[in-house]
Amino acid sequence: MPLNLIPQHVTTSSIGHLLGSMDLLVGIDMVRCRFRFTAKVQQSLEDWFKVSAIGRDRATLESRVTIPVNDQCSLRLGLIEGSKGDYALLDVNPSRIVDPSGTRAVGTEEAVGAVEEICPLLEEWIVWDVQPKNWDLYRLDLTVDVETPGITQQVLAVAQRGLRSPRQKVNTYQAPSGDLETVRVNRKTKPTLSIYDKAKQSRTGPPRVRFEVQLNRSYLRDNIPTLGDLTERTARISFQHQMKPVINALKGDKRRLDDLKLDRAGMKTLRELGGHEWLRARGYNDTPTKSEQKRYRDFENKYDIRWVGDLF
Repeated sequence: MPLNLIPQHVTTSSIGHLLGSMDLLVGIDMVRCRFRFTAKVQQSLEDWFKVSAIGRDRATLESRVTIPVNDQCSLRLGLIEGSKGDYALLDVNPSRIVDPSGTRAVGTEEAVGAVEEICPLLEEWIVWDVQPKNWDLYRLDLTVDVETPGITQQVLAVAQRGLRSPRQKVNTYQAPSGDLETVRVNRKTKPTLSIYDKAKQSRTGPPRVRFEVQLNRSYLRDNIPTLGDLTERTARISFQHQMKPVINALKGDKRRLDDLKLDRAGMKTLRELGGHEWLRARGYNDTPTKSEQKRYRDFENKYDIRWVGDLF
């Protein structure tokens, strides 16, 4: 799936409108499915690297194995055998199956096709008779990548502001330089949200930010219960519903400070103007020098700003 591109000057506001668009393309980065299986393949019995008895009276048997697909991707298959039935839990990264050396997330059709593609590998380990489209979804990572030339830090800062709430903690991770790299909200009972500098994380590609929603089973059960229910529409609706606070913050009702691309000299002028406004609002008039007045006037004309406070 290609990057979501904005065909004009990129601002935080234009990114917000893109994320809220009905034409938004949402990628799939991780899928966890659960389904019933009938037996382990006899030849594989000695190859399950972790087998343990769990639960009450140790009546449930848990097994795990990692199955290589290519140099960049492996499947994680777990089995639970107990009185309530025998279930397989499969973790798949469809992006690395479709594009082993890339960093993009694949679309919904490609993701479903990738899961179906690896079924022959599973046949060497287990026997099952449930079609992949009927497998229960237990985790689904939805992603959107947007190019952010020159405004990556502004986008992350606005996302952080949009997620702030008395009811949830926003975790941020910074580079040694102080630049924001990741903004994340970890929630136990609700989907987890992450917004991060994808170019820095992958060390490749153009400047871009990834918006990621990790849907858990409680959400999927009511909205996208099976792999067959995963479509472009259901993925987009779920992504936009969970990212709504970030989308609204990015859209804004007016041009904001984060939409300006200021160099160090521009930030210095902005701070000075803001200081003069703050002082005047409190009855203290500090008259700038003629050279300062010219610099302020040039700055205001260049960015069409008449009052710095309007940007906040």
